[in-house]
Amino acid sequence: MNRQSIIVARFLLCAAAALGAAAWGGGKPEEKNPVKVVFVSVGMEKNSMWINGAPQESPLQLKFGVNFSVKSPLGFGSRYNDGIQYLEATDSTGRKLAPAEFRMGSMYPRSEGGIVQATVNGVAGELPSPDASWVRLKGVFRVPVSRSVESPVYEFPLAEEAEEHVPLPGANDREEAGGGDIVLSESVPTGRLFLKECSTFERNGKKMRKMILGLGVESSFDLDRFEILNEKDEVLETESRGGGSRMNSSYREWTRRLQFEEPENMQKLRFRMIYKVPVEPVSVPVDVKLGMRGEILSLIHIS
Repeated sequence: MNRQSIIVARFLLCAAAALGAAAWGGGKPEEKNPVKVVFVSVGMEKNSMWINGAPQESPLQLKFGVNFSVKSPLGFGSRYNDGIQYLEATDSTGRKLAPAEFRMGSMYPRSEGGIVQATVNGVAGELPSPDASWVRLKGVFRVPVSRSVESPVYEFPLAEEAEEHVPLPGANDREEAGGGDIVLSESVPTGRLFLKECSTFERNGKKMRKMILGLGVESSFDLDRFEILNEKDEVLETESRGGGSRMNSSYREWTRRLQFEEPENMQKLRFRMIYKVPVEPVSVPVDVKLGMRGEILSLIHIS
């Protein structure tokens, strides 16, 4: 059996190698370090690619899956941040490997039950020794964290289409580390709020309203979602039917297809934006051993 086949046989068993290995900062997590880190997968993979019009496979790579979680209203920074971070890697033979690479720009946040999660993929810089029984990763993750903030309430007429240019709330805000203070920019950029395809329909005897609601900006802004409100500023239960975003070097736009049961005597569309304000990145020290047969030899250590 050659070197590669030996390593493959060992690592195919590691899909859950680090399941449950969690890291918190010192002290109480919600006070000192709000970010929780869990290694959720380890395994060998080959990437498929096209070279000169023909399909080919890359050399074997040792890959890691890492899950980050935090309690709302905190969340994670924009997915368009393409930062790369590294952890030192050593195998059980004592051989120091090339650092493992983690692309923090691949964070795609999802929220459920008040917990925001995002998964990041990592790749070992090189394969461990054929007779290695574990791989140790050590270093510090600098996790981009944001806080969800509510905008003022906006109003549109119940027309098929509408648009308005408004000041962007908190577009350049940043919370200072250690405090909760928000520093405001002296100049306030604007964004274009727009409404399209606004109409009503009947479903199960109820009057429903559907629409496309969107925002376009030419400055730094990170929209999370829209909330539809009634006249008492209560959030209406709203179904998201898809949407999208596009961006270039000077412009970024979000669209959301929404529908909801229309309140009685609704005269106008009332809504607000939930957007993300970046705060100082959270440093999470990592020191974990991942076994070759799917076991966790030691949990992450926090110094």
